[in-house]
Amino acid sequence: MKKANKGLTATLLVTSLALVAAGCSSNSGSESADGAKDKAKAKIKFMHMYDKNSAQPSHQADLIEQFKKDHPDVTFDEEVQSHDSYETKIKTLAAANELPDVFLVKPSMVSTFVENGLLRPLNDQLDKNSAWKDGFTEGVLDPYSIDGKTYGVQMTGGPTHVIYYNKDLVAKAGFPEFPKTWSEFETLIKELKNQNITPIALGNKAKWVVNSSYMSTLGTRYTGTEWFNNLIEGKNAKFTDPEFVQALTALKGLVDMGAFNKDMNSIDNNQQRTLYYNGNAAMFIEGSWAANAIETGGPKEIVEKTELAVFPAIEGAKGEQNTVSGGGGWAYAVNAKIDPAKLDDIQKLIQSLTDSEAAKLVLKYGDIPSSKVDNIESIEMPALSKKLVKLVETTKYSPIYDTRLSPGLTESMNTTMQELMIGKYTPQQAAEAMQKEYESEMKQ
Repeated sequence: MKKANKGLTATLLVTSLALVAAGCSSNSGSESADGAKDKAKAKIKFMHMYDKNSAQPSHQADLIEQFKKDHPDVTFDEEVQSHDSYETKIKTLAAANELPDVFLVKPSMVSTFVENGLLRPLNDQLDKNSAWKDGFTEGVLDPYSIDGKTYGVQMTGGPTHVIYYNKDLVAKAGFPEFPKTWSEFETLIKELKNQNITPIALGNKAKWVVNSSYMSTLGTRYTGTEWFNNLIEGKNAKFTDPEFVQALTALKGLVDMGAFNKDMNSIDNNQQRTLYYNGNAAMFIEGSWAANAIETGGPKEIVEKTELAVFPAIEGAKGEQNTVSGGGGWAYAVNAKIDPAKLDDIQKLIQSLTDSEAAKLVLKYGDIPSSKVDNIESIEMPALSKKLVKLVETTKYSPIYDTRLSPGLTESMNTTMQELMIGKYTPQQAAEAMQKEYESEMKQ
């Protein structure tokens, strides 16, 4: 939201400058005691969160190390931050106008960074290789694009909405195949309730699950993608528009028909999976990351029964019905003040981390790449991950609300929807509460 982001920028600059001294001291990069010598050798200043020595394997760490081996002439001044500290550090550097040459951004940062002249458009870099440029999943780069210019290139791009369901329980309820329409979906939920099976396990204690994995998809099914883009830009879109209220009504309708466990706001997303693993729930809804969690943490008999789906088509809704929220995450970006002499090497670096060849390794790690891969059957990867890739091929990504909206507005939405689901608000009242927060930010 352009006006809101200007207010957020001011807050960012004031608060982050206070952190510069402390934040900039935690450099885990390659500078040695002989700093001058290292600086003379350094070519690309590169900050990321993929530690090659971490106990948690990372496809990006592997790809970065492979690039170094393949391009020994390219040297780096490299800084690796932990995932938890990265966002604070990059905002601190942005406030001080001390960003590295190449770094990571997420969608909610892009508008603010662009308004402050911190990011370089990457269209010319993408144009250098048409196979790379055209190989991305449709919509995956949209969260990093403003006015036709792309400011970030993403390495992974999975959906935040996937229905993981027990095919035996769903079949027992009368559906040998997952429902194709919302009316059938409601019938399935009612029949599961009649059989004393929790239809959908939900753990919304942290509040983000409903926003990211439910509402971002459900909302777009009713409003269409253009509505959300207009909301971001402050152009004739409101949370109180009838279509968005209808989406909130559909969400509340699931609660009212008993789709969820009663303690939905008291347990987290790990506990919602446990309900599913125990056979007490027929399905749960989460992002692509949960596929690997099931493969590695679920009972064998449940893993073998698990199939994937998305919300079925909603009769009468105006948006495209084959969309799911997805594509948002972290992306590689380039400093607007980059030395042009570095651009060829930077293009090679970013391409090597995000193209279809890199995507093969991403798949082997059980993650969903942003680029498409041919002959996926030949790649060794978990069975659920293969199903997930096939699912993504038949859908189109729509915006993930909580990666595109400001942190303040996202928190307001999260809290309001949690309260909607326990009856504190009607759908109309919930929409009005969200709109009030939205208008407050727009005035800043």
